Amino acid sequence: MIALARQYARGLFWLTLGYFLILEAAMVAAIFYWPKFRDNTPALAKLIPFQSLQDLLTAVQQSGYWPYFAIQQWFKGCSLFGLAAIAFMGSGIIAREADQRTAEFLFSRPVSRRTILRVRTAVLAFAILVPVYLSSISAIWFSRAVDEWLPWKATLLASSYIACFLLMLIAATVLISVLSTHQLRAGVIVVGIVLLSFAQYLIQGIDQWSLFATIDVWTFMKIGAGEFPYFRAGCFLGASVGMLALAEKLLERRTW
Repeated sequence: MIALARQYARGLFWLTLGYFLILEAAMVAAIFYWPKFRDNTPALAKLIPFQSLQDLLTAVQQSGYWPYFAIQQWFKGCSLFGLAAIAFMGSGIIAREADQRTAEFLFSRPVSRRTILRVRTAVLAFAILVPVYLSSISAIWFSRAVDEWLPWKATLLASSYIACFLLMLIAATVLISVLSTHQLRAGVIVVGIVLLSFAQYLIQGIDQWSLFATIDVWTFMKIGAGEFPYFRAGCFLGASVGMLALAEKLLERRTW
């Protein structure tokens, strides 16, 4: 198992590093833009057409730096960059073997299909989620450069919540990859679904039914106030477990 994990991790290393650097660069840029954003909030409020973005400005006016950082780091950065990383790195987790006709060689090893899927999924989750925590923790120190302060507990809880959300997207990608014969199909499908959900989030009246409504500014403001959304996080984890269990069963039955 260790050799299997090491082999798969080697293939993801540079992609993971690039993903982390992009996430970190976007976060640092957002932090250093904060003073200018804060000083121009009243003027920006008049230019924003979307209710969801107006809610952000309202939250910033009420609570200052925390909602601004939450939207920049977790709502925008981790969800969208994380989605791209999941699609790029996870789409071929099984489908690549079918696409390149190497599935028979992979599954001829004295290791069960279930074990291979679990090890690869664990490595993928590690590659996606660890940069989320590292980037968020580094923001605690970067924020001091603009005379702001992020609480350790709230930052880690918010990172854990978005990690649960991303884990659900990972599970969905793995499930579709098990069903696919083309290595990019799973990523394209998941990206398409999530982008449609984001477009839905920008339309007032149906925005509350969007996936992004579960990770919006008000959710992170509650986390900052000490109210962790355990039910939603549990739903994310439950959906993840369900999709991964289904993926295992389908992989066991699949012929190559």
